[in-house]
Amino acid sequence: MLTKRTMLLGAAVMLAVLSFGTLAYAAEFPKAKQIRMVVPYGAGGGVDISTRILATPAQDILGQRIDVVCMPGAGGQEGINFVLQQPRDGYTLLVTDYGPLVTTALTEEVTYDLSDWVPLVQITEVVPTFFVLAESPLKSVDDWVKAAKEKPESLTVAHGRHLSVPHLPLILFEKTAGIKNTHVPTTGGSEALAFVLGKKVDIGASVPSTIASSVKAGTMFPLAVCSLERVATLPDTPTMKELGYDVVLPAWYTVFAPKGVPEETLKILEEKFIEALKSEGAKEMAGKSNVLLTPYGRDKTVGLYEGTISSLKTILADVKK
Repeated sequence: MLTKRTMLLGAAVMLAVLSFGTLAYAAEFPKAKQIRMVVPYGAGGGVDISTRILATPAQDILGQRIDVVCMPGAGGQEGINFVLQQPRDGYTLLVTDYGPLVTTALTEEVTYDLSDWVPLVQITEVVPTFFVLAESPLKSVDDWVKAAKEKPESLTVAHGRHLSVPHLPLILFEKTAGIKNTHVPTTGGSEALAFVLGKKVDIGASVPSTIASSVKAGTMFPLAVCSLERVATLPDTPTMKELGYDVVLPAWYTVFAPKGVPEETLKILEEKFIEALKSEGAKEMAGKSNVLLTPYGRDKTVGLYEGTISSLKTILADVKK
């Protein structure tokens, strides 16, 4: 017959076993296998570039290989769902901006809830940027507005996916300026850049890191950035606010873990990723790519994530009016 004392002793033993197992697992992480960082965008875009800036020094610090895997299918949901389908062991992570993760969840049916994700580390804050070929007749946002009003929908603008980080500011700008353009969705910033370079469209919308080398080479000209202040990597480019358009929509590139990853593993990843982003190697890579690193841990990223969800709900409601 089981006595109360026997039951309590059994429970204590079970708790000790579970605790030991958790500690042993954490002590082994990340020795078991390589880590995958899934990007729900095409290769060569801002998220991909920033993820590799983190992954390169992080794999040396962790002593484990890190593979960056781009999965842009189904508007990024292919990559997001892939992460959710893997074991919650910290070996498969998501790196994204708010576009495919948050905006899509607020506007379409998805397989997850926004509370299913743990924002772990922010890599950088990014600013949507409008740009044209250096040889374009459009030399300013005023030129753009004038041309669009003279011939509505005659100008083509390549951006990311529908309601992505570069697309949402475009919609807000059109509403503010009272103009209409023809929108050309792409898999991400690198494809939008290719469309502009190939003269398939008139204007592109992406982020500074995607167009940095083209701007430096003199083939691309940035018209404006969608932030409160000018961007350090594009100091001569005015903000939309300066030009009289209330279009301020900066975004983040953040590493997410699916809910359920052991806390000890999350702590290891957070600590080592912050260390990697502060390393000289990361700073050097970021400098070459015009990426301004903002390595925040969970103490800040959780608040930024929740704040973005709240802000996007308001913005999307306004866009639909």
